[in-house]
Amino acid sequence: MFNSSSGPRLLLVRASTMVLAMALAGVAAAGPNPIPAGSKLVFNFNVLGYPADQTYTGGCGNGHRIFVNREANNAHVLVQDGSYWTILDCNATSDHQAVLQSSQLGLYDVYMRILGKPGGHIRVCGDLTVDPVTGDTLCLAGTIDLTRSGDKSKFQLAPSSLFDASLEDVLWTVETNSNFRIVQFRVYARP
Repeated sequence: MFNSSSGPRLLLVRASTMVLAMALAGVAAAGPNPIPAGSKLVFNFNVLGYPADQTYTGGCGNGHRIFVNREANNAHVLVQDGSYWTILDCNATSDHQAVLQSSQLGLYDVYMRILGKPGGHIRVCGDLTVDPVTGDTLCLAGTIDLTRSGDKSKFQLAPSSLFDASLEDVLWTVETNSNFRIVQFRVYARP
């Protein structure tokens, strides 16, 4: 039997359920904070710390991994322009140079976050040069400087100049410490 007093309540419950469902759908479609809603993930890769006392034996993860030694002080990654994003050579251990291919950087934003052991650190200097007058080290294409704290790691926007090889290749010089394990990079098409 229909109770006339429950009609408005039932309608209110159904409306509330629909609003809640729409809100949850919007949250599910959004990327991690601070990635803007509507951005589309097109490529991801990780830079991984490899034990310095072991010889690198391969395993590039289908174009989604770059390996550097833990405690690296001069590892190199070459960023080249291409028709799509991929890792062409994943080995930046010892005296080897990894190769990252980027594409149409103006259409994409790159986000990064460091994970792994607390105290893990990575520093990337793009197009390292030394000022002949002062002797200062300059990173003409920008820097990445990340240290893993004990808090939850959050994505942050990476300097686009480190990935922009449209005019010429960009050479990264990478330094890590013994606690370094992983940096995640995510490439998103802008909304």
